[in-house]
Amino acid sequence: MSPAHVIEPTYEAIRRRLMQGHWPPGTRLEASKIADQLHVSVTPVRDSLYRLAGERMVDFEHGEGFHVPRMTESALRNMLELHLVLILAAVATQSSSPIAPLDGENDSSDGFGSLFREIARRSGNTELTIAVTGLGDRLLPIRIADVAVLDDTAEELGRLETALSGSGGLPEIRMVLLHYHERRARQADAYIRHITG
Repeated sequence: MSPAHVIEPTYEAIRRRLMQGHWPPGTRLEASKIADQLHVSVTPVRDSLYRLAGERMVDFEHGEGFHVPRMTESALRNMLELHLVLILAAVATQSSSPIAPLDGENDSSDGFGSLFREIARRSGNTELTIAVTGLGDRLLPIRIADVAVLDDTAEELGRLETALSGSGGLPEIRMVLLHYHERRARQADAYIRHITG
């Protein structure tokens, strides 16, 4: 195992590249090449790839090595369905205080991700927060593709923030969350074409 001062930055660098779509789906992740790019030895890269495989950010097969997961329409729909269930559970268990809009986050490509993490954090359930964050990280390439596939994501984020700020009740929050997830599930083919294109 690599020392923490080497493995943590290595892990974060690889994870960030995976989340941002640095490698196309299906790409073989060669530890030696990544080590050269990150200016570290092969050991922390391998340790990081095994950790990422455990988090389902990377696929690993004996004899085949590590690969960037291939996303299918079915897999995307399953991930969105699970994400919806987790977020609804978080909303149902969160403190009664409203969630304020995330200052400046609306302009980032991951305003939804930040908002979903905050919803999960407010639930007070550490396991739920970890699950939402992990699945959200795997869905980041989809959120990045939002602008190319959908046309009004800024308005959609605003509606969700408004519902969560206390002006909408639980039924409105559920409706907006359901709309967000169903809309992307209906466009799964377009998302897959965009991220594999």
